[in-house]
Amino acid sequence: MSRCWSVLLAAAFSLSASAPAAAQGPDTLIFGTTHEPDSIVYQYARDYLQRLCGEIRQRCQLQSLPGRRSEAMLADGSLAGEIGRVKEYGRKHPQYLRLDEPFVQTRTYIFTPAGQPVIDSWEALAAGARTVSYKRGILTYQLKLDALKPRVQPHDVQNVPACLNMVINRRDHACVYDDGSLSAVSTAMLSQGRIGKPVEELNLYIYLGRDHSALAGALNPAARRLQTQGLNAELHRKYFGVK
Repeated sequence: MSRCWSVLLAAAFSLSASAPAAAQGPDTLIFGTTHEPDSIVYQYARDYLQRLCGEIRQRCQLQSLPGRRSEAMLADGSLAGEIGRVKEYGRKHPQYLRLDEPFVQTRTYIFTPAGQPVIDSWEALAAGARTVSYKRGILTYQLKLDALKPRVQPHDVQNVPACLNMVINRRDHACVYDDGSLSAVSTAMLSQGRIGKPVEELNLYIYLGRDHSALAGALNPAARRLQTQGLNAELHRKYFGVK
């Protein structure tokens, strides 16, 4: 009887040791983004992420989250990574790994009241605006506007429509935004004010959390393959209307 039990236990141990091999790791990796689901960049990022993860045969999902919540979830490992962060984010959070190349490039504009001169440079903003709003959570705008104090008084608002409304209602002299954050609603609002030439181009990146940094070894070459295949240009034409 003891020999029979020994054989059964050995077989059970063998099965339990081999079974988890195909199921290791989460079935679906969740990536966070601070962009709203109706924004251009969210839709671009959703399509891009599916293609990128498909290249390495991994299921992924994009989730829109408030900036602070997304940061907290990345820190505790609830998120595999974040999509749509600027390069400065990596300098502030060196514990996270940024993929080599930006997945999209957006353009920064300054929205001013109707009947007022356009502003198309940071220098002109400092000279021509006293109060400026921007979408909460965009670190690069926070840093640039903080550098213009005390001449410029910046403050953050919840989203781009709120930012544009501050100008339309004459509560702020200018709103700084990027075209990737626009939705159908905010795009329609642009006719109520003025915009000049782009102030700058903004590269947005994918960051991986500490528990998922090993994915970079597969995702970086996958991103390069997709770039060579023309995916980035294809998505840019689809969502921005330009190459």
